[in-house]
Amino acid sequence: MNLKKLNALYSNKTAFVTGAGSGLGTAFAKLLAKNNWTLHLSDINEEALENVVQNLNTNEKVFQYSLDVSDKNQFENVVNKVYENSETVDVVINNAGIGDGLLFKDYPIEKWEKMIEVNLMGTYYGCHFFVPKLLKQKKGVLLNVGSSAGFMNAPGMSAYSVSKAAVFSLSESLYHELKLNNIHVSVLTPTFFKTNIMENASSKMFKGFAEKQMKHSTTNADEVAAIALKKASEGKFQIIYPKDAKTKFFYKKWLPKLVEKQYQKMMSRLSHR
Repeated sequence: MNLKKLNALYSNKTAFVTGAGSGLGTAFAKLLAKNNWTLHLSDINEEALENVVQNLNTNEKVFQYSLDVSDKNQFENVVNKVYENSETVDVVINNAGIGDGLLFKDYPIEKWEKMIEVNLMGTYYGCHFFVPKLLKQKKGVLLNVGSSAGFMNAPGMSAYSVSKAAVFSLSESLYHELKLNNIHVSVLTPTFFKTNIMENASSKMFKGFAEKQMKHSTTNADEVAAIALKKASEGKFQIIYPKDAKTKFFYKKWLPKLVEKQYQKMMSRLSHR
């Protein structure tokens, strides 16, 4: 996909992506590379990131950084290195995240904390360290990856849902705060699509649920990345994709009793496992 509008907005064409070693992060990297952007890619898995970088089709510079987004000091050091290598960063994509789920009563507090540290604080650190730079530049795009789970709040998904709902709230506040400074903030809220979100999940329940959702999905990470960057360049705040994400938002907003009935059926099944 040609990112015609985004390419026209930023002559330096420089982007930073977290979680670029797999899934949606890799899709963002591939698409930006095809459009001749200078890339700053980070991931906690150095080997996976190296493989992605080696397979990118680009003549532009690609910088890679080992980064655990839940580590504040590590994140700050990486951002400093980014600006040593590039004068400006036009697009910041806070994509890194983890997925897992279990009934609230069974989910260990340590896993709750990890979910918040990676999904929420990892996104927050990306905003915290880049926003002052973007303000100084007086332009830029900040794209945070949330989830429809942050709105749907299904049983067995409390930790994940809370972390992604917080990402949405953070993004919306920043959208209003930064709009007059020529900095556009978008938040992507997809449903499950074919990716490796289950890789680090410990719960069989979550893996089974995610596998079922992905099995019926006709969307892949490349399509999601393309739509997200296109809509962000057009100034769209909430990017709801694919089509079934829009359907779920509609049902939750306008037919809440029907959604509640479905959730109670889910609870009946989960309680007998």
